[in-house]
Amino acid sequence: MNSYGGWRSEHEIAFMPGIPLLMRGCGLVMATIRDAHTLTLSDTLIASAFLANLISLLAPLELYRLTRVVYPHYTPAQAAAPALLMAACPPSPPSLLVPYTEAVYTPLALMTARMVAEGSWLTASLVAFAAASTRANGCLLAGFFLYEILIRPVLETRRLCFPPRIINRIAFASLGTIASFAPLGYTQTEAYARLCPQAPFCTRTLPLAYSYVQGTYWDNGLLRYWNVSQIPNFLISLPVYVVGIVAICNPHMTLRALPHYVLHTLTLILLLCFSNVQIALRFATALPPLWWWVAAHTDSRLARSFVAWSRLWGCVACVLWAAFLPPA
Repeated sequence: MNSYGGWRSEHEIAFMPGIPLLMRGCGLVMATIRDAHTLTLSDTLIASAFLANLISLLAPLELYRLTRVVYPHYTPAQAAAPALLMAACPPSPPSLLVPYTEAVYTPLALMTARMVAEGSWLTASLVAFAAASTRANGCLLAGFFLYEILIRPVLETRRLCFPPRIINRIAFASLGTIASFAPLGYTQTEAYARLCPQAPFCTRTLPLAYSYVQGTYWDNGLLRYWNVSQIPNFLISLPVYVVGIVAICNPHMTLRALPHYVLHTLTLILLLCFSNVQIALRFATALPPLWWWVAAHTDSRLARSFVAWSRLWGCVACVLWAAFLPPA
């Protein structure tokens, strides 16, 4: 999908409509300010890049606020440490500076998790819908609603019984789940209506255009990326996977932190086994357990090495992105 409306090529089905729509809106605002009668590419790029920069600034703030909610015993300085590290050493800084999915998805995903934990379930559903409109994996945010609203109250009481106001809880959990899956469901329904019955995926048991496009145009699928030609991409993203796995093996686990570690683990498995492994460089900013571990182990060689590598690779990534070279 492009910012001028609609899909032009089949492979664009893999991209959610949120960012193109946001870019188009920014371009229209810029054109209005210039008192222009037509929307130009320059209007779209300049205005959307400016907005993406502003929105991405919310990511460290939301990580700080989320940390205060998940670990209420932390001092402000302890809660600020992961946010400062994420702001100073993101493995893929260009993706936070341009009108790209991570610039918008990361703060919205962190905001969703925080709001659900705080009990602002209706607002969290709206934010989850916005986040899921930018990335297909936003549907996984549904897990926060199911866990915080229905599962955690049972775990806290350690009794297999219904939590208070069970009807309201089921309603809000359902609303959050629907909001998280709605954007992906819409794009798949539209793709099926437009491409079937001619497209190859139409005859599959589960006719998902997303998995078909990912496999056809990006060669994604179970271990399909595990070949000799992709060794450079594995090496480039290796630090994120190493620290991410170490964070799972050495968690600072509480009932509030549990869904974050579950999503963290699931994301790493999906990226490592089913996707382009270098995407982990961009996804890292949306993985709180990674930053929680680094901030809690700044005296360890691994954490210091990760910070040093992130600084170095961040500079290299800016050059690669500018030339649209891998892993851009």
